Amino acid sequence: MIKMLPFIAPFALYLIFSQFSGQFPDHFPLFYTVSVVVVGVTTVFLLRGLDILRMHRNVVPGIIFGIAGVVLWIFISRLQLEQSIMWILPEWLQPSEREAFDPFLSIDNTANQWAFITIRLMGLALLVPVVEEIFWRGFLLRWVISPDWQDQKLGVFTLKSFLWVTFLFTLAHPEWIAAAVYFSLISVLFYWKRDLWNCIVAHSTSNLLLGIYVISTRTWELW
Repeated sequence: MIKMLPFIAPFALYLIFSQFSGQFPDHFPLFYTVSVVVVGVTTVFLLRGLDILRMHRNVVPGIIFGIAGVVLWIFISRLQLEQSIMWILPEWLQPSEREAFDPFLSIDNTANQWAFITIRLMGLALLVPVVEEIFWRGFLLRWVISPDWQDQKLGVFTLKSFLWVTFLFTLAHPEWIAAAVYFSLISVLFYWKRDLWNCIVAHSTSNLLLGIYVISTRTWELW
């Protein structure tokens, strides 16, 4: 269990903060800032010396996949295909919409608005990719293959692990179809390169571009 902690704890903490901050939308900037600091410090502390995260400069594949992924995410999300199947699902299984937090309406001071936007982009582009990739592909894909997950090399493909983890990743996002397509795309990169760092770079590229798109188009429901 202790060996799982660096892979699970940052992700679990981020989820807890996300759920908690959603209960207090008026204080979202404060809770989000605290979550970035607490989860960031926890992640750095737990990942120290963990050889699964090997940074390198050969990240062109990650950047390319990240750009392709965010284009698909935005395009599919705007189609709102989930609405076509919503009626057949029980209420508890229906995806909830994201909080469309507009910092320009909810925060008075211009300096504070851009301070929050900067923190939000840092969370999206630097923290979330590490936390999620370490959990989904660094841990869960291997754990589904075998309880002796640490003996499983990165990038080993089994249909069972791919389908299960794709399904769970999809349920964790309100944009179900976009999430399924995106996870599948980055998984192709993972199985091809067998390299978690390229997946983190891809995820980071996608999230940064998504954040810029959201700010530019004021489509706040996408972040």
